[in-house]
Order: sequence, then C-alpha cells, then structure tokens
Amino acid sequence: ARIDGATTWQLFWRIHVPLSVPALSSLAILLFLWTWNQFLLAVVLVDDPTKRTMAGALGAFQGQWGTDVPLLCAGSLLILTPTLLVFLIFQRQFVAALLQGSVKG
Repeated sequence: ARIDGATTWQLFWRIHVPLSVPALSSLAILLFLWTWNQFLLAVVLVDDPTKRTMAGALGAFQGQWGTDVPLLCAGSLLILTPTLLVFLIFQRQFVAALLQGSVKG
C-alpha cells in the first residue's frame, strides 16, 4: 500500500483496522461482560441502591433470614439475557478472534 502511494492514515484504516476487527470485537464483548457483571465494586463503592449494577442489585434480593428463590431466579434470568444476546449477535467475530492465529495458510 505504501508503494501504491497510501498515506499513513490510509494504511492504518485500510490495512491495520480490518485485520484487527476480530480482536477488537472480542475485546469489546469481554469488556461488556466484565462491566455488566461487576458485583464487588458496585456493592462496596456505590451507596445509592438505584445506581448499582444489575449484579449488585441482585445481591439486595437476599435477605438476612430468608431468600425468595423464584424472585432470585427471575432476576438472574434478567441479568443473563443481555449477556446472552450480545454473545449470540457477535458470536462469529468472537470465534474468529479466538482462531485468528491458529489456522495456517
């Protein structure tokens, strides 16, 4: 591309970025999952219950003497749904990123 007269930015956007799309998409998926499932930081640092993450709010369902198991299961399914949707939508990019350096040829 440099021989054909491409500038540094054209080289970056037309060569490097398309090659790194699978790796960047897997990074985005893992970062989303890590942020969505943040539990300890939300429980320790956030005082206001309305500003907690979903996983931190699920911890509030557990009472001191008893736990409403059906409500806890319903909350777990609500937390799981966006994670599952993100993975199913970006499954091809995620698998391509995992296999990017393993196939010869």
